[in-house]
Amino acid sequence: MWDGVFEREWAKLPGAPQEEWLALQAQWNEPLSELEIEEIKKRQVNPFPVTSPYYALYKPLVPETWDFPKRELPESYGELLRYSNGGEFQTGARHFQFFGTAEFRAMNLAYEFPAYMPGTVSFAMDGSGHHYIFDMRAKPRNGEYSILMAHSGNLGFEDCVCVAGSMLELCRGTEEISYP
Repeated sequence: MWDGVFEREWAKLPGAPQEEWLALQAQWNEPLSELEIEEIKKRQVNPFPVTSPYYALYKPLVPETWDFPKRELPESYGELLRYSNGGEFQTGARHFQFFGTAEFRAMNLAYEFPAYMPGTVSFAMDGSGHHYIFDMRAKPRNGEYSILMAHSGNLGFEDCVCVAGSMLELCRGTEEISYP
């Protein structure tokens, strides 16, 4: 399915074995572990100086309340991971840095997706700080989720854009995606 989709394969990696894909599919959306919660809490630091009027208004995130979507990842993503378990590709002006099985969950927790964009999950970046995101708030259509794009520094539904209806549509597109 993925042979010939990308014009450039900057970093094609060995494909994930089927068992590794199945393990990701079974475990990616499990509840956060105590270790994950503790690591997230350690990162929560008030960004305002004590003299700022905003200092007292700061409220740290509460990772105990976070939840990943209770849906399966699309099979097209599994096929991509079996083709290259992560890696960097390009089609036209579109650049893709796909998360492999080992970093998929960690990347979503590092960028705090369950807090800022609940019901979604990031699967790649574009090399310029933008995430490609499965929108899992609605059931998949023909096994695919709509794909959103949002910037790392501004994760949220207000400023994200829908860029494709499927993985293949996204990856076959050649034009640069306009982001507000």
